[in-house]
Amino acid sequence: MKKLLNYAKYIAKMVDDFILNNVLKGKPDYLYSASSHLLKAGGKRLRPTLLILSSRVVGGNEKKAIPAAAAVEILHNFTLIHDDVMDMDDFRRGVPTVHKVWGIPTAIIAGDLLFSKSFEALLKLKELNVDHKSIVKSAEILAHTASTIAEGQAMDMAFEERADVSEEEYFTMIYKKTAVLFEATTKIGALIGGGSIHEVEALGTYGKYLGLAFQIQDDILGVVGEEKKLGKPVGSDIREGKKTIIVLHALRKATPKEKEKILETLGNRTLSKESITEIITLLKDLGSIDYAKELALKYANAAKTIIDNLDAKDLEAKEMLIELADYVVKRIK
Repeated sequence: MKKLLNYAKYIAKMVDDFILNNVLKGKPDYLYSASSHLLKAGGKRLRPTLLILSSRVVGGNEKKAIPAAAAVEILHNFTLIHDDVMDMDDFRRGVPTVHKVWGIPTAIIAGDLLFSKSFEALLKLKELNVDHKSIVKSAEILAHTASTIAEGQAMDMAFEERADVSEEEYFTMIYKKTAVLFEATTKIGALIGGGSIHEVEALGTYGKYLGLAFQIQDDILGVVGEEKKLGKPVGSDIREGKKTIIVLHALRKATPKEKEKILETLGNRTLSKESITEIITLLKDLGSIDYAKELALKYANAAKTIIDNLDAKDLEAKEMLIELADYVVKRIK
């Protein structure tokens, strides 16, 4: 995957330069510093890379897709800032979260700024002579995606208070919270690249499956990942009471006593590292982590099948889209 990761670095530089030089400029300084904080902290720029590859695979121009790639990355960063406020997380990407540095009121405004700036970035496609219908359709997709993410986040929060969440509800939630942005990213990439209706829909489905695999892998990493590589404490999902697929499976398979222990642990923010380790061991013993791994692999393989069947106009982009599906389930963060 060296080729893919090097390409992602190349895209990251182009997208970051575009955002910092053309979009995130203004006063007051502290607001723009807060807004660009997570962007400057790094990250793989998976979504921008995905958008540009989706554009290339249908015959699009890499440079023309940069404003759209910037738009989805900015929108993603908006959701991260507000997500960290809601979860009261102290670290993201190995650095203090925006609200820890600038306070909650500024973090909220910084997120709001990024939301509007995502559309500002997208509309810069006009300067590159991109078809106006494609720009309008892309803006529609981005707006719908933002409201769908809010719905998913609300579901995720509501689940913390419930012990009866079903797997069906979980998949609806992770589609809305995570996968919809992947779906939007691949659709917008295909639109900007001049793809047919069939290509736009096929790439959208690929993005959806990729996003589902990505979120399930995130659930796994939250339990078995290394703290240093995660950029936040292992077990934070347990402390926050998140109803991940791992937890749902464990609650279904556990004995009454084990179930009681899991429910007592979930949402306890004062849990010791020893207690976290104990619960993680129980989740492993119940086969819940292996179950999640199988599901992540299932969706990644479904995504690969779609790209395999696509009549690509750029074979290198097709190859990297297939590699991306492997990457999301193999990544360590």
